[in-house]
Amino acid sequence: MKRFLKYGLGGLAMLLVLLTGGFYVWGEMSLARPTAAALAAMQSDDQVTVEDGKYLSFRPATGEPALGVIFYPGANCDIRGYAPVFRRLASRGYLVVDVQMPRNFAIFAPDRADDVRAAWPNIRRWVIAGHSMGGAMAGYYAFHHQKDLAGLIIWDSYPPEQDSLADSDLPVWHIHRATLAGAAPEKFEGMRKLFPVSSIWVPVPGGIHMYFGSFDGGGYKEQWTPKISRETQQDIVVTAMLNALQAIAASGR
Repeated sequence: MKRFLKYGLGGLAMLLVLLTGGFYVWGEMSLARPTAAALAAMQSDDQVTVEDGKYLSFRPATGEPALGVIFYPGANCDIRGYAPVFRRLASRGYLVVDVQMPRNFAIFAPDRADDVRAAWPNIRRWVIAGHSMGGAMAGYYAFHHQKDLAGLIIWDSYPPEQDSLADSDLPVWHIHRATLAGAAPEKFEGMRKLFPVSSIWVPVPGGIHMYFGSFDGGGYKEQWTPKISRETQQDIVVTAMLNALQAIAASGR
């Protein structure tokens, strides 16, 4: 029996090592990496200050932002891929904090927004946002911290079913890919029940899931081929984000 336990536990330990190693290799091979344009957007200038440390943050070069955005990235996405969108938001007066997740998966640290809020104590009002898995985990965080937030913005995703926001009075916006006619994917329509009736849905006609950022590679399988360019999609996303942030700021939460 002792020999069985010895070799059985040893085999289990080896299996865990192999599985962990396999996950690491898979993650590296399927990582959505930032494009050259995304890396170029990481540079500070006279309008936007970019800091790449514990957090990747974008803030207006002058003035104190009154509203901050905590952003959870999509699964296995290098957070730098969102830089072109975030520097444009920062240039309009908002602090945006792009949160690095363990192994690039927000599901492993859905409460990391707590640390962000503590790191910027001067920001009194926060919006949490996220893309794909990050959007789901932003929904999770919003459900559990409704009194701590001014609003929630989800990109191309939905809250977890066990954390439905249907009865919440939190301002919620959903920016999503859509057909050229503006229809949301059928799966999203089936998840409207998880959003407040007052939530605002903004379609990106002809857009695709990964064009919310500027990425090369990645393992996501798109539902359809893009009908618009990445730059056009990001123009729509930036406009929607600015409209959402302005409305949330005016809501008084």
